[in-house]
Amino acid sequence: MTTTPDILALPLPHCWFEAETSLPEHRFHAQTMATGIAALADFAQRTQGVAQTARRGNDEDNILDGAQRLFDRYFAVERLDTDPIPQFRQGLSQTARACHSDAATGTSLSDEEMRVLALGLHRIADWAQFPAKWDASTTQAPQAGQGACAIRRWKQQHHLFFVIVHGMLYLLHVLEEALDRRHAPVIRAILLDFAELMEASAVAFKLASDFSQEDYDTKIRPDMFAFDPHFSGLFYADHKELVTRLRVLRRVPDDFADESLRIDAAIRAAYDVHALVCLRFVGETSSLASKDDTRVAAESIRNKYVKRTLAIAGMKKPDA
Repeated sequence: MTTTPDILALPLPHCWFEAETSLPEHRFHAQTMATGIAALADFAQRTQGVAQTARRGNDEDNILDGAQRLFDRYFAVERLDTDPIPQFRQGLSQTARACHSDAATGTSLSDEEMRVLALGLHRIADWAQFPAKWDASTTQAPQAGQGACAIRRWKQQHHLFFVIVHGMLYLLHVLEEALDRRHAPVIRAILLDFAELMEASAVAFKLASDFSQEDYDTKIRPDMFAFDPHFSGLFYADHKELVTRLRVLRRVPDDFADESLRIDAAIRAAYDVHALVCLRFVGETSSLASKDDTRVAAESIRNKYVKRTLAIAGMKKPDA
């Protein structure tokens, strides 16, 4: 079994803020969702049927810096400076089946975590204009992979995390337009969907790291080190863009305090999951990219990065 997932073609992060927006024509009802791994299988079937066109990115159009391109290469991501919606639909369809195939080989996620993940993915599918009802008899049910592979899970489930981040980038763009038009019902719907995507991103990250300590020590960390001795998630361009674009949340009126508090909690939870993963695998040590061996990776996430992100988003809730 190859440890490298199929290349995932994604738009450059800035493309979302040039996209023509449209409200969802379909709305998935959470009450109809299956439980456990079947929820991911249903999502894969919902997003099936998008024609995968062979496209190659043009390096001349790629505005990412060298470190960001290196990050993309490690995780098998190609960038296209193109209309983001059609490309995103393709990427979502491809990722849904591949990530279900991996997760079906076994996962420690609870049914509730799987529900949160699947619901967030369905919200992305809503905005990507996938029908909320599909005929299972006309689509091929996704199959489990041929065996668990830690490196493949690490890279493949990062694809799931990536498409969720792109979904959030699009929602922030739509939110900006809704705020300009002072359209309260649309603003509320976007904020709630954004919170569900942020909650799903925490589960996706947990799924990407759902393997043993031995696998991390003997496979994952050596694989990253061999690729680049200073490899870091700080090279991830889409997250950098997301944090910057969270500034639009500062414009949300106080009328939406409940929705803003949910987003605040979801951001904190997402960073906390990242910190817990760091603690689990590397303990009280630094990341590969750190030049200071005494700097604990988890502490940086909890005491620096999450506070920075909340400040950029203008969240007013005090630290617990």
